[in-house]
Amino acid sequence: MRYGRFDTARDEYVVERPDVPVSWTNYLGTKDLCTVLSHTGGGYSYYKSSQQGRITRFRPNGVPLDRPGHYVYVRDADDGDYWSVSWQPVGKPFVGPDEEVDAAGGAGRWTTRHGLGYSTFRAEYKGVDAEQTVFIPVDDDVEVWDVRLTNTTDRERRLTVSGYVEFSFHTITIDNQNLQMSLYASGSSYEDGIVEYDFYYEPWTFHYFASSETPSSYDSLRDSFIGPYRTESNPIAIERGHGSDTSATTQNHCGALQHEIVLQPGETKRLVYLLGYGSRDAAGRAMQAKYADLHADVPAVDAERARLAAYWRAKQDALRIRTPHEGMNTMINTWTLLQAETCVQWSRFASFVEVGGRAGLGYRDTAQDVLSVIHSNPTKTRQRIVELLRAQTEAGYGLHLFDPRAFDPDAEKLPDVPSPTIVPTVDPKDLIHGLEDTCSDDHLWLVPSVVEFVKETGDRGFLDLEIPFAEGTPATVYDHLVKALEFSAEQVGQNGVALGLRADWNDCLNLGGGETSLVTFLHAWAIGAFLEIAEPLAAAGDERAEADVVRFTAERERIAKVADAQLWDGRWWIRGYTRDGVKIGSAENAEGKIFLEHQAWPVIAGITTQERGETSMDAVRELLGSEYGSHLNWPAFTQVDDTVGFVTRVYPGIKENAAIFSHPNAWPIIAEALLGRGDEAVQLYDAILPYHQNDNIEVRGAEPYAYVQFLYGRDHEWFGTAQNPWLTGTAGWMYTAVTKYVLGVRLALDGLVVDPSVPRDWDGFEVRREWRGAVYEIEVRNPDHVSKGVRAVTVDGVDHDPALPIPVQPVGSEVRVVVTLG
Repeated sequence: MRYGRFDTARDEYVVERPDVPVSWTNYLGTKDLCTVLSHTGGGYSYYKSSQQGRITRFRPNGVPLDRPGHYVYVRDADDGDYWSVSWQPVGKPFVGPDEEVDAAGGAGRWTTRHGLGYSTFRAEYKGVDAEQTVFIPVDDDVEVWDVRLTNTTDRERRLTVSGYVEFSFHTITIDNQNLQMSLYASGSSYEDGIVEYDFYYEPWTFHYFASSETPSSYDSLRDSFIGPYRTESNPIAIERGHGSDTSATTQNHCGALQHEIVLQPGETKRLVYLLGYGSRDAAGRAMQAKYADLHADVPAVDAERARLAAYWRAKQDALRIRTPHEGMNTMINTWTLLQAETCVQWSRFASFVEVGGRAGLGYRDTAQDVLSVIHSNPTKTRQRIVELLRAQTEAGYGLHLFDPRAFDPDAEKLPDVPSPTIVPTVDPKDLIHGLEDTCSDDHLWLVPSVVEFVKETGDRGFLDLEIPFAEGTPATVYDHLVKALEFSAEQVGQNGVALGLRADWNDCLNLGGGETSLVTFLHAWAIGAFLEIAEPLAAAGDERAEADVVRFTAERERIAKVADAQLWDGRWWIRGYTRDGVKIGSAENAEGKIFLEHQAWPVIAGITTQERGETSMDAVRELLGSEYGSHLNWPAFTQVDDTVGFVTRVYPGIKENAAIFSHPNAWPIIAEALLGRGDEAVQLYDAILPYHQNDNIEVRGAEPYAYVQFLYGRDHEWFGTAQNPWLTGTAGWMYTAVTKYVLGVRLALDGLVVDPSVPRDWDGFEVRREWRGAVYEIEVRNPDHVSKGVRAVTVDGVDHDPALPIPVQPVGSEVRVVVTLG
């Protein structure tokens, strides 16, 4: 069943039926203020921290869905009927996209347009066309609601328009426990069209809700607005047409501003609501003054919308593709880029599933996320890399989950305010966990991320930047990379395979003293990335780099031999060994014969043969593949075995136990591309591509424009249903797999490589790539309909050796690159 469509001309997804099975969300905000917003206006906002900086409240896993939210209500003063612009929370009857709206009010039409950094809700009901566009400007810590109402009838309409949000107690734990304190810790007040909310126990915490015109009434107490035994669906203040005009220094608070308006036939009225961080005097008045003037030649609300559009257009322009695959074009140019950027900006702990109860950065997640969007967000990715470096220990491993503020010498220090609640003081040393809590892979993802940053920016001096280890020990970035590689070289088991430690990428595979082939392969890959920067340093006479090149090249060769001798199972690579020396992921096993996540890495790391690479990928397709993507393992575990790990305690077909775990689905795509099998690579991409499920929502459920953490596997009755959208490394890896390996546009240290691996029936494709201040307009031609192999390259009409990278072009230049396959 279909609930909406992609509008590629406007880079929007249009929800045409509001009753989708689950919440379809969007992320707003580019810096410090974030809003997670559903297609029906539900959601929440926070400032900097989803755990400790909450502005509006959200009730997770609730019934009904998505409550509360950022709502605009409209009430007809003549008959008392009321509705909401975002359909919910009132939820009037609706018609489909091809049906007529009943002008008498029997049913209306509600649509939502999710775009890059904004969402627009539209209601056509009872002869009133109402629209609410929600966005966060690039530089202002305020959420702007641009509201327009048009009278489409031939008679005068008297309406009351009301904006509403429910404020949070600022911190997730305070919102959900110890209410004997938090209910009496906050207050609200109204003045000059601005409701101010303060959390009195934290004198630095203020939020506000304002509008562009003086309201006719207001509420700042939630229960006064909603009323007893009611919900957001039928608030007493909306029903009676005016607020209570009351505030207090106790209980639950809201921002509710009501405006009485009169619309003549054909007339449009525009209002702006503002939800912001800061006090009325420090922030609210200035933002109100800025956005209230709707009669200027260019109102601020329009100017900031245009700035936001330009902000995202610049990111898209950094790398645009045009291929024969429309789904690939739509996702890579817009939605996968947006999702990958969202993961870098907001990490993993702010969604409708991860609702802010955890905070900080996951080491492996963040290190992988930055790989995909350095070209579109060099500032934020550099910040994330520095945070990762600060959270790396002297031993070389990373702190699996950490708060970057704890290791940032310039982090903002909050006032030391006395509190009746005793909270033990944390010793900074206690933030550094030992080997027993260390994941064996975390630190390895850091190495290619740093190398990619240097390739993208050309900033080789970054390697000499001094950033201390987590313990405070001075070190350069280069030192950090060496320590990461040394740690994995030391943590090796009796078979010469990397020790599993607490876990590797697969958190539910807890091998302890066992051994992991995945980390062994990742180690080889990380060494290969490191050598890309170390070899030029060695060639320039750096003696330390010379020694590092020798020893790490030898280590990589050792790993290749171990892989051949210990890890090849005949048709695929085994997953490792338990602490008792039993093979995992082998044909010898009754359950979990084959795992997905490591099969591609010998190819990606360049330590296996073409034959073994193709054989293992064939096994992945045959044994793990499906119409919805590749399963994480097969057969599913049904017997508990704690020497294998927690994965054996997970229901079959769910998450790590034989579900279609999205993240590692990207890696075989890369491997197939490197093997020169472009048809197979794109087949794998197509299987899990959300775009293809747009008309199959009765199975998928989740948004067709975002990747999810997992889909139920074939061992589960919900096979194909998608779970946990948005905050997954899948987006970044799919972006990388397509742009760098299928389309083949990737970077060397001082040159641009174009080495595609595409379906044979493609006639060609185009890529626009901005790099180091120049623009590369790349056209790839495929006259012989091959998958891989570059026959000729020209740069501005001049022949270029196909075996060599295209050199860096002058800043400000634009060059045309023509690549002919054959």
